[in-house]
Amino acid sequence: MYMWLKLLAFGFAFLDTQVFVTGRYKNIHISLIGLNNTEISSALPPTIPLLTSTTTPSLASISERENDSSETTSSPSPGDPSAKSPRILWMMLMFFKYDLRNLKPFQKYSVSLYAFVHAKIQRNGNANQCEFQTQAGYPTEVQRLSVTHMGDNGLSVKCTQPKEINGPNNGSYHLEVKTGDSLMEKKDKKYNSKALIAFLAFLIVVTSIALLVLMNVEPIHADNLLETYKRKIADEGRLFLAEFQSIPRVFSKFSIKDARKPFNQNKNRYVDILPYDYNRVELSEINGDAGSNYINASYIDGFKEPRKYIAAQGPRDETVDDFWRMIWEQKATVIVMVTRCEEGNRNKCAEYWPSMEEGTRAFGDVIVKIYEHKKCPDYIIQKLSITNKKEKTTGREVTHIQFTSWPDHGVPEDPHLLLKLRRRVNAFSNFFSGPIVVHCSAGVGRTGTYIGIDAMLEGLEAEGKVDVYGYVVKLRRQRCLMVQVEAQYILIHQALVEYNQFGETEVNLSELHLCLHNMKKRDPPSEPSPLEAEFQRLPSYRSWRTQHIGNQEENKKKNRNSNVIPYDFNRVPLKHELEMSKESEPDSEESSDEESDSEETSRYINASFIMGYWKPEMMIATQGPLKETIGDFWQMIFQRKVKVIVMLTELNHGNQEICAQYWGEEKKTFGDLEVDLKDTTKHSTYTLRVFELRHSKRKEPRTVYQYQYTNWSMEQLPADPKDLISMIQSLKQKLSKKTSTDGNKYTKSVPILIHCRDGSQQTGIFCALLNLLESAETEEVVDVFQVVKSLRKSRPGMVSTFEQYQFLYDIIASTYPAQNGQVKKNNNQEDKVEFDNEVDKAKQDANCVHQAGAPDKTHQGSKEVEGAEPTSGTEGPEHSANGPASPALTQSS
Repeated sequence: MYMWLKLLAFGFAFLDTQVFVTGRYKNIHISLIGLNNTEISSALPPTIPLLTSTTTPSLASISERENDSSETTSSPSPGDPSAKSPRILWMMLMFFKYDLRNLKPFQKYSVSLYAFVHAKIQRNGNANQCEFQTQAGYPTEVQRLSVTHMGDNGLSVKCTQPKEINGPNNGSYHLEVKTGDSLMEKKDKKYNSKALIAFLAFLIVVTSIALLVLMNVEPIHADNLLETYKRKIADEGRLFLAEFQSIPRVFSKFSIKDARKPFNQNKNRYVDILPYDYNRVELSEINGDAGSNYINASYIDGFKEPRKYIAAQGPRDETVDDFWRMIWEQKATVIVMVTRCEEGNRNKCAEYWPSMEEGTRAFGDVIVKIYEHKKCPDYIIQKLSITNKKEKTTGREVTHIQFTSWPDHGVPEDPHLLLKLRRRVNAFSNFFSGPIVVHCSAGVGRTGTYIGIDAMLEGLEAEGKVDVYGYVVKLRRQRCLMVQVEAQYILIHQALVEYNQFGETEVNLSELHLCLHNMKKRDPPSEPSPLEAEFQRLPSYRSWRTQHIGNQEENKKKNRNSNVIPYDFNRVPLKHELEMSKESEPDSEESSDEESDSEETSRYINASFIMGYWKPEMMIATQGPLKETIGDFWQMIFQRKVKVIVMLTELNHGNQEICAQYWGEEKKTFGDLEVDLKDTTKHSTYTLRVFELRHSKRKEPRTVYQYQYTNWSMEQLPADPKDLISMIQSLKQKLSKKTSTDGNKYTKSVPILIHCRDGSQQTGIFCALLNLLESAETEEVVDVFQVVKSLRKSRPGMVSTFEQYQFLYDIIASTYPAQNGQVKKNNNQEDKVEFDNEVDKAKQDANCVHQAGAPDKTHQGSKEVEGAEPTSGTEGPEHSANGPASPALTQSS
């Protein structure tokens, strides 16, 4: 990619400067005198003879002579026999034409025409005179040209005026910015003769201005969505790229005057993302104040409904009052925020709502009160009520939904997250509401993507086909840069494919029993039930990612089941002991160093990170250790700060070893790590053990709890699911409670490890159950299909049979019985504890041990160890953003 800048000073239209002189004399003398007595002889062709005169400065002479031998210096008399005949004389006085070129442009001249004879400078008669002005020409090059990068896609171009204007002083400076072969920007700035320009400066924001030709992209029928997507995504998405790049990013035929007015410019977050005049949201004017009706927001049409949405930039501190005034005047009841207030240490949006502690805050005349704040893994729902001090009308309820899982760079990996967001938004909007207000930071990228998904799903449901390309063109005609990058354009297609393939599988707890009853019915009996059909739609994801590390020759002996090998992308790397010994004191909360996670510097263990309900990589699924890998097993627990181990098998099944016994009555040492069993408590269906881990290079020990569930035979389901739920309620108390209101901090620390024989059969069911229970408790909804789909992408063999799949539905239904449409929560159920991998202070863990039933102490009178060290981890990257990211293409018509 290269950029080419060209700055020219343009005057009026120009022609080659020239004078046409005609005469009827044999010898002609032409005199050209500039009105300002400017010397012009230098402008004449070098072949023209120059003469000087004391009376005429700048004298040019041209003689047209006949070739004769006469040398007389006087005119012959009429009676002279040598005199020419009238015919001959007429031939001698024929018309001639001479072009005088290379005069200075935009210069006034006086032309005098004299006749002389016999090569003498002898003027006969009066001169023929005229005055004229040559036309304007090119100015000379501008001087002291410089280009400076200004940040935010800006360039500052400076120069001084040309040495010679060569035209009137009312032309303009014209700037062109090019990238490759595309013209990106043109700017003009007037100059005049009344002002001396010391410096001329342009601020060029890199947005394109190019004429593009829209492609003829046919709508996609529902039956062809998947195949069309596969075809277009092939070859690194070449067809998607061609479509996206053909869409103009700015339609210059729509004026943008109001946003550029001086009193409105500081209300815009980005200088190149401005609403068109024709569809901008106009606020009511305040006391005739110029600009008080302006806000950077645009009306956007839905699939059928006009002005269904308002796409807005994230409010700035200076525009928060205007934002709430818009919400009030537009009667909006739902706000969708697709950004966080800060991303990557950059402010993306002002926090324009009161906190729960604050309760109420005034924004101009609008009073906003918050009465509910509900945090979910991917979004936060806040219930607000607003009133207007100047109006006597009753208050209005507003639902604020903030999506928090959009990464800083790129798009969400799972399009299902946006389908889930759409369900939440549509649950709160109704026919009588005003437009749905959608904003990110700039109000174009993520905002356009969400609106595109919502509108296209509506079209898919109504007509069985979608025209994504046509709708994005429509979006760009209503607000520039909507759906800002190619990845967002592809994400819209991915969300449509996801929805078309798998449909709606989320169920409210209050409807679960009736829904499950209907899903189990076979109608007709020969056909699969809806529940079986749903299970059959689950993708297997076999070999969908590489498994190179686990299949290396030196690692094959470390696998119990050759069919259950961790994928490379989410396997758990194991540090070498040498690296561990180099770590400094004290025992920091960030021992899971990311730099040691590379394949070159880590050892192999058959273990995979598993997506949890609250956080990614919240769980570890692993096989039962082999005798040769017990040391690696404990090293993984120590390095990943695992706090709870869940063991779902016995040690042996008949004569077959399922899991090596990785603990003993006495202390055991594995390299620099010492493992000491401190306490054992037996319950009816599970055993709780308490271990103390001490590293030779660390001062403080760590406490790890192990829950061994003993009522689950291989390849069967738990005999009594209620016992399994009881154990889960107990182990959840060992995990740190969430103390931060910011649920967007990610870390590689994992507080819980689950294993069975191969880390897939019982382990898969248990991981799914943990996530479903958290979803039911937090949102009162469950989506068994999506939970299992996510697990299958994380590790082979997870929830592989229909019986296991149905078991998950049944156990949730029995845990949350419903009566008269209301969910009856189990009275014995513990208060909800959110699974988390963030650091809490040790004192918050002091009273975390909870035992169900009368304990049976079997270890030498010891007590449970309390005050275990809290989990911790390295903060991962927060999620992401969008301001102007790429050159914008513009169509003028």
